[in-house]
Amino acid sequence: MYGYVLPDKPNMFVKDYSLYKAFYCGLCKSTGKMCGQLMRFTTNYDMTFLNVLYHAILDKEVKFSEETCILNPIKKKSVVVDDELTHDIIDINNILSHYKCIDDVIDNKSLNKKIADDLVIKSRYNKSKKKFVKIDEIVSKGYNDLRLLEESNCGSVDRVAHPFANIMQGISKELFKDKYTEEIGEMMYALGKWVYIMDAIDDIDDDYKEGKFNFFLVNYEYNNKGQFLLDKKGDLEFILMNCYNTIRKNFDKININKYEGVLTNILWYGILTNTKDMLTRKEKCKKIRI
Repeated sequence: MYGYVLPDKPNMFVKDYSLYKAFYCGLCKSTGKMCGQLMRFTTNYDMTFLNVLYHAILDKEVKFSEETCILNPIKKKSVVVDDELTHDIIDINNILSHYKCIDDVIDNKSLNKKIADDLVIKSRYNKSKKKFVKIDEIVSKGYNDLRLLEESNCGSVDRVAHPFANIMQGISKELFKDKYTEEIGEMMYALGKWVYIMDAIDDIDDDYKEGKFNFFLVNYEYNNKGQFLLDKKGDLEFILMNCYNTIRKNFDKININKYEGVLTNILWYGILTNTKDMLTRKEKCKKIRI
């Protein structure tokens, strides 16, 4: 995935940050147990957020254990214990990772992504798609629709961002089932749109230099990222803040009884902080590990 759905650590209570890290590490370790150690590299912030939200919506209490990590084999840390809901998130991540690899191979002729998909991800994807047939169809259609828009050199932000936004909304509908509400759907749609636009801004310099599609480049005479951010700051801020306001408005209407502090920090502060950072960042975003 893209990895922009981050908490705002400086404004996060220690207990909430510890809980978030436990979810992140738990997802990573569960992925290793379920899919093999190499698949742990697909662990990301977006899926950690979805895992917290999934447990919160289903009102599922998690358990914790103190375990060492492959990156730190001496010091133990708190991790969320493996459960069926986490397995669901891992399966969805396997599906998303497979299609993201395919998309990167088509867009970038990425040999590394092709090798990773062929040797590691695809076998896990084949098992995960049998469990979530509908979600696999949603993701496949979304990426196909996106490819068609890219091939037509579409310059409409709303049209190009729609397929990925629709993927996130569709996943939430299938995942939450009878717990799904219109507010959840609208929040996830806006979040998907925000992520896609953030990624387009982040990649614009590389896309320009490599002659790749980026909807911002269709209607803008690009020279460099600094000038782009200066010239288009008002438009970019309007688009991203509209997504943010929709996310926050709908989140506030969702009944959350568990892990509210983590989710509020991510959706109220993390999204806002990351938006402001992206609009002033001339270099490509470097996602640090939690």
